[in-house]
Amino acid sequence: MLYVDGMNGLIGHNETVQWLYTLVGSKFRLVVKTALKLLLVFVEYTETNAPLLIQAVNTVDTKQGCKPWSNAMEILDEKDGMDTELLVYAMTLINKTLAGLPDQDTFYDVVDSLEEQATCPTSCPSMARE
Repeated sequence: MLYVDGMNGLIGHNETVQWLYTLVGSKFRLVVKTALKLLLVFVEYTETNAPLLIQAVNTVDTKQGCKPWSNAMEILDEKDGMDTELLVYAMTLINKTLAGLPDQDTFYDVVDSLEEQATCPTSCPSMARE
């Protein structure tokens, strides 16, 4: 019961989702890992949460003057430190969010934004090096 009540509170408070996405850009690995895991739970909870995450990502990155998904893309583009666990969580979050989008326009907007940042959602060049 607590899980459902807490998730419904989170769904109704986009500022908290924005804060979690902001934590994905932290320099501390455990903070990033926890934020990614919590966002994954949020996106997987119900399909209607994917657009809420997109809205939060767009709000945060617009305020910071960055392209959407820049925090997650920094993880995928990281050359040194090769933390495969964070790579997997970041790719999973992007893929689950794309899978939960209700319309093709939003899907292609997100994919275009990711491609502009030089990473295709279906393959990660850093994963190929392993």
